Amino acid sequence: MGRMAGPGALIHPLRTNSWQRPSPCDMMHQGFVGGGMTAVRRDEPMTVEEFLKWDDGRYELVEGVPRLMAPHTDKHATMQSNLSRAIGNHLIARNAPCRVVSEGGVKPRIRSTYNHRKPDIAITCTPNRAGDVFIPDPVIIIEILSTNEDETRDNIARFTSLGSVREIVLFHQNEPLAEVWRRGIGEWPEDPEMVGGEVVLGDSPTVAGTVRLETIDMMLDFAEVYRWCDMGGAA
Repeated sequence: MGRMAGPGALIHPLRTNSWQRPSPCDMMHQGFVGGGMTAVRRDEPMTVEEFLKWDDGRYELVEGVPRLMAPHTDKHATMQSNLSRAIGNHLIARNAPCRVVSEGGVKPRIRSTYNHRKPDIAITCTPNRAGDVFIPDPVIIIEILSTNEDETRDNIARFTSLGSVREIVLFHQNEPLAEVWRRGIGEWPEDPEMVGGEVVLGDSPTVAGTVRLETIDMMLDFAEVYRWCDMGGAA
């Protein structure tokens, strides 16, 4: 019997002839509960082409199955905005050809027909072209650790298959910490470099420390990443 998929869940497969969104009556009959939207899938995996016609913006495609992404917390969204602004300002000041893209589509090299992943932030140095669906040639991918840690790390593993990617950074929310992977000569390290900051308390609490984004020659201040974020509590 089917069920409503929660954030991060892969959509439960039901035997149908095509991908479709069930009607409220069908959801009641099939055992779906709650509001929102879900999907009914056929036996064959969904392709990226099919997914792009079907997606309402809340899903990513994982091995041919739509996965509902967890909604962002206020802290996650604040960090994402901070990162986009700080990195974008750096690129503008340097008159660099690169640009920042938030939650754009990335197609992993492995099983690309059935995967459409959406990192929090990607940086590409390839110009935008009207009609492009995927971020072209991302060089840096940045993720913010959410409650669905396994999914985030699964995405990171997939991103390493992209030949253009040189660095991957994973920022933690509950502490000033970044995990950094840099591609070496043809390969990725097994373990990331752990770069930590320090919460400085006072009338205006801040976070000390920096993390280097080597590909775009930037020392990114933790104070910018965690600006306006409460570092004394949960995400």
